[in-house]
Amino acid sequence: MLFNKHIETWKDFLKPNKSYYIANGRLDRVNPNYSSVHKEVELAFTNNTIINETDHEISIQKFSNGFSSLDNADKLPNGAILDLICVLVLVNPLIQNATSKRQEIVVTNELMEHTSVTLWGDFTENDGAFLKNLKDDKLILGLCDVRVSIYKGRFGISTIPVSNVLINRMFEKATDLRAWYITLFTNLSSLVHILDGLLADSQDYMYKFKATIINILNKDEPWYLSCKTCHKKVKVIEEAAACTNCNVDNVDYEMRYCLRLEVCGGKQRAQVILFEATKYLLGFNVQEYIQSTFVKSHVYLTGNLPRNIFNCLHHIKKEECHNYHKLVLSKDKQFNFLVRIDLTDSNPRRSLISEQVHQVEDEAPIIVEKEVKSVRKYRRRAKKTTNAAAQMNVKKPKADKN
Repeated sequence: MLFNKHIETWKDFLKPNKSYYIANGRLDRVNPNYSSVHKEVELAFTNNTIINETDHEISIQKFSNGFSSLDNADKLPNGAILDLICVLVLVNPLIQNATSKRQEIVVTNELMEHTSVTLWGDFTENDGAFLKNLKDDKLILGLCDVRVSIYKGRFGISTIPVSNVLINRMFEKATDLRAWYITLFTNLSSLVHILDGLLADSQDYMYKFKATIINILNKDEPWYLSCKTCHKKVKVIEEAAACTNCNVDNVDYEMRYCLRLEVCGGKQRAQVILFEATKYLLGFNVQEYIQSTFVKSHVYLTGNLPRNIFNCLHHIKKEECHNYHKLVLSKDKQFNFLVRIDLTDSNPRRSLISEQVHQVEDEAPIIVEKEVKSVRKYRRRAKKTTNAAAQMNVKKPKADKN
């Protein structure tokens, strides 16, 4: 633990992923005011502390074992402090007002359980901006000293001032998780085998396959009103929302993606359902999509919102909506789907629930790139030659015969 002047003394000397010998430190009792320190002892620097960097390799096995997975974190009480190991899935836009700023990222684990992590304050400018630029690189995050945040029954994680975000660090649990995630996205399965039950049949098992979207079954309304507790569809009557699954007549609800696609892989067709994974396909959340396809009425603009938000929204022409065009244009394109089987579906064809979807990028032939480069070089040379010729070919004025 560093305090006051010792922070200024050593802040530029200590570097991540380096080993140090530290002498003349002080062993103190644990201060209960600091929830992030060791549970039994506190190590502090003194005016006589000596630190020397060393090439000696120090075992980090105990450090690795200190990280919990999302499934273990879900069992902790609200406010608990923990170190978390996870995979970065999505980085949402920054939310800022006069008093605070926050940014939500979505992380997952081997069970593909998506969890929101809220970055507060300076974490949004430093780590949030960095993660946004690298979100497609399958980053493994070690979130140190973060807090369990349960709000209205929903589990989440949030940073506190002493939190730390480790990115792709080399310790055992991180390397194991990265190896699993890379393998998951490199092994393609056959869509025929997935649907015929020739592969392992489990709600938690994931499959990756390549297919073309041949139909968007609910392109006009790819969302539904979802119960915040169970995520089942609710029925709104006047100002009350009833959830038959929870058996409650007045529940809190929200808008949630539910996009149904018909895809074709080889000669096999299947239906794929996208919930949160729709954000991979469109690039924006469900609120942004709905707001882009509706026009706000005067009631909405004045802020006097009824409980049913759709009482004050009106459809616009879909031809005028950029986000709707982006959805429609995904048809006839090829994507990599990461899915699990919906074992609750009574349909004998069985639906697939997509956890992630990424477009297969078209690669231009190398010969084309060479042709383009050669044309550009030729054009630049031609321009210079033309300028020179223009100067050389200036006709001299004819001499006067007289």
